[in-house]
Amino acid sequence: MTIAAPKMSVRTHVPWYLRALFWIVVLSISTAGAAWVYDAGRKFAGFDSNEVQQELSDLRSRSAKLAEENGRLKAIQNSADSKLAIEQTAQKRMAGELQAMAVENARLKEDLALFEGMESADRKEGSFAINGFRVQVDGGMLKYRMLLTRGAHTGSIMGGAQEPEFAGRLVFEVTPVDGAGMNGAMIHLPVANDPAADATKVKFRYFQRAAGSLMLPPGVRPKQVMVRLLEGDKLKASETATPGDAKS
Repeated sequence: MTIAAPKMSVRTHVPWYLRALFWIVVLSISTAGAAWVYDAGRKFAGFDSNEVQQELSDLRSRSAKLAEENGRLKAIQNSADSKLAIEQTAQKRMAGELQAMAVENARLKEDLALFEGMESADRKEGSFAINGFRVQVDGGMLKYRMLLTRGAHTGSIMGGAQEPEFAGRLVFEVTPVDGAGMNGAMIHLPVANDPAADATKVKFRYFQRAAGSLMLPPGVRPKQVMVRLLEGDKLKASETATPGDAKS
């Protein structure tokens, strides 16, 4: 206890856990203060995280709604397209049916006029006629169609005393364009070995439709075509037509 003794400090004893708690509180306060200063600086600079998060949430909600609306509109469009395609198909089918009906109606009217002419008092009973003779050129083929009729008195078609069945053949005489093929000579069809020759044989009582195609000799361009209805070598009827281009 002399003046030369070392100095001695007396301190109040503080448990370690209180010191640790003290430093934890100090660090928490420091961290909170730093965060407050950081947020204050961002707000001062014009950036607010809460507002950004709210706007981001609103944008996400609007994007989801727009996607849902887009899907709904696409579904409506697909349904409308399907209905439109069905309606267009139905319209095309109806237009085709109407066109076919118009063609059939015209043919029936033509047939009716022909059948009425078959029982005309001015027409000789048993006489033959070639009606509606048409020819078309399609490549190296000559397409033809006609209606063959046989005259009858009123009531004989449906009556008991009917005409005997007629069996004959069709022979075509083609007049080529001047200077085209065969030196302009008359050409008789069907030619030998034509597989369509059997179609030129006819057999009917009062009427028969005849249609088919015949091979033309190479390089021949028909100018005029005459068809003859023969029974053996006996001529029963004839008709002439000018060929046109084949239609699709």
